[in-house]
Amino acid sequence: MISQKDDYDKIKYARIDSLMAVSRDSRLSICEKIDIYSQLGEEYTLFKADSAMLYYSKALKLAKESGDSVRTVHIYLKKIRPEMITGFHAEANSDFFEINTHTVPDTMLPDYYECGYRIYSFALNSIEKGSIYYDYYYNSTNDFRKKWIASLPENSVKRRLYEAEQAIWDGKLPMAQMITSELLSELPESRNEYAIAAAFLANIMKTKGNDDECIRYLAMSAMSDIQGSVKENQSMYELAMMLYDRGDIDRAYRYIFSSIEDAAFCNAQLRVYNASRMLPVIEASHRAELESHESVLLVYTTVVSILFLGLAIVALLLIRQMKKLANARKKLKDANTTKDEYMGQFLELCSVYMRRLDSFTKLVNRKLVSGQIDDLMKMTKSVRFSEGQHQEFFNAFDLAFLKIYTTFIDDVNALLRPEERFSIDTPGTLNTELRIYALYRLGIVDNSKIAEFLKYSVNTIYTYRNKMKNKAIDRANFENSIMKIGVIE
Repeated sequence: MISQKDDYDKIKYARIDSLMAVSRDSRLSICEKIDIYSQLGEEYTLFKADSAMLYYSKALKLAKESGDSVRTVHIYLKKIRPEMITGFHAEANSDFFEINTHTVPDTMLPDYYECGYRIYSFALNSIEKGSIYYDYYYNSTNDFRKKWIASLPENSVKRRLYEAEQAIWDGKLPMAQMITSELLSELPESRNEYAIAAAFLANIMKTKGNDDECIRYLAMSAMSDIQGSVKENQSMYELAMMLYDRGDIDRAYRYIFSSIEDAAFCNAQLRVYNASRMLPVIEASHRAELESHESVLLVYTTVVSILFLGLAIVALLLIRQMKKLANARKKLKDANTTKDEYMGQFLELCSVYMRRLDSFTKLVNRKLVSGQIDDLMKMTKSVRFSEGQHQEFFNAFDLAFLKIYTTFIDDVNALLRPEERFSIDTPGTLNTELRIYALYRLGIVDNSKIAEFLKYSVNTIYTYRNKMKNKAIDRANFENSIMKIGVIE
C-alpha cells in the first residue's frame, strides 16, 4: 500500500483540479466562489494543511467583503483545524475564542464544539500525563467532545464514531468495541471515519492486552489513510512503534519513514515531531540488526547511511554483476573460438609442410634417378634455397599467429615508450623482435630454443630481448606483461 501512495494521491489531485477549474469560472457569484474555496480547503485539510489555510483565507476574505456573517463564522471554524495541524496554535486559539457563541447558528454548533475539542485534544497530545496542566486539558477535551456529540444528528456516522471514543474514555470498552466494529462493517475503507474507527478499535485491543489485534487494526487504519490520501495520520506511526517493540525492525523502519514523509508533506508539525523523535532510536536498532546479517551487511549499511538510496545501489550492483557475467561468457566464447582457430592454423601449417616435404622428396628422387647428384648438391647447399624455405615458414607462422592474437602488435606497442613503438608496413607480418616475443608468448621462453626456431645464435636472441626490455615503459615487468596478452581475466 505504501508503494501505491502516489496512485491514490492522483485521485485526490483529480478532485482538487476539478474544483480549481470551477473556481476559475468568471461567471461564478461571490457565494459560489466562497463555497468552492471552502471545498478546496476541506480537500486539503488532511492532505496539505498549508494549502487548506490558503483557500480558507481566500474564502474568508470574500465572505467578509460580501458582509456574509454566517459564512464568515463557518469559514473561521473550518480554518482552525489546518491551523492546529500546521502548528499555528496561537492563531487557531485567537480565531476560536474571538467567536461569540451567541452568534453561532444552531446548524454550526457541531463545527464550533468540534473546534474546541480539537484545540484542547491537540494540546493534550503534547502534554505528559501527570503535568500540572494535564487535568485541565483532559477535562476541557472531554467537555467539548460531549457537547459536540450531543449537537450531532442522532445515529450519524460522526456521532457514533465519537460516542465510541467517549466510551473508551469512560472505560466502557464493550460498548466502544461494538460501535466501532459496526462502523467498520458499514463504511468504505477509503473514508476517514473508517480509519478513525479502526484506530479506536486498535486502542481498545491494546487496553485489553491483545497486541496482535491491535497491530491488525492499526494496519487497517493506516491502509485506509493511504487510500484516502490522509497525510495527517497517526496510525502508521503507532504501528511502527508497536512493531519496533516486537523487534520487527525492518517494518518499523519503513513505516516510520512513511509516517515522516506524510507528516512533512502535510506540514503536520506534531506528527513530524513525534515521528522524528523516535527515528534515531529505530534507526540505531535497524543498524544493529543489519550488522548481524553477513550476506547483506554492506548493502544495508549503505541503506542506513543514505536512507532510501539503498535500493538504487542494490539495483546498480546487480546490473554490474550481470554485465560482468555477460563479459565473462563472451570472453569464454572468444577463447573457444581462438582455440579452434589455433588448432586449424596449426593443422594447416603442418599440411603445408607435409606437402612441401613430399614435393622435395619427389624432386630428390628424380635428381637421383637422373644422376643429377651435382645439381642436387648445389641446390641443397644453396643459402638462397634455405633462406627462402625459412622465410616462407616465417610468413606462414606470422599469418597464423596474428589470426589468433589479432591485437598482438598493438598490445606490445602499448608496453613500449612512444618513440620506440613498431610500425609494420606489410599487414599480417612480424619483424624479428616481434617474432621472438610471439614465440615467447606461446611459451617458448628459452633463448636456445628460440634461436633454434629462428636460425639465430643464442647471443643474438639475448641481445634482441635485452633491447626490447630497454625500450619498455616498465622494464622489470615487460616480459610478464607479454605473457598476459590475450589472457581472459
